[in-house]
Amino acid sequence: MVEAVINSSMKRIGPHSRPGKLAIVDGRSAEARRMKEVRAELTEHLGGKPSVAHRLLIDRVAMLLLRMELMDKEALGGTAMTERDQRAYLGWHNAVSRSLRHLGLNGAPGKAAPSLAEYIAARAGGQEAVQ
Repeated sequence: MVEAVINSSMKRIGPHSRPGKLAIVDGRSAEARRMKEVRAELTEHLGGKPSVAHRLLIDRVAMLLLRMELMDKEALGGTAMTERDQRAYLGWHNAVSRSLRHLGLNGAPGKAAPSLAEYIAARAGGQEAVQ
């Protein structure tokens, strides 16, 4: 089981830890770094400025992915998944899939490629066209 020490009075963090316990994960732990990484990737996917609703979905996805990854680590370590674990995992997977669909699978539009006229004008002017 992955262990994160928050302070000496707190117990280990696992996939079935209470939501409040996962919410206060120490910022230096591997779990906190993973959640921060997921949040950053999804924020970038949305163009860097997510709405309030998007931020809530991003936070939820990060939390659920952490729970799933903790459970993956346990399973890969040889711990058999109980029926309860399997149901929880499937529910978390479905929730992540739905949340990602709400966030948008295509992401934010990037910088548009120059039109042919802009490209020719830039080349004629001795400038490289930015793509």
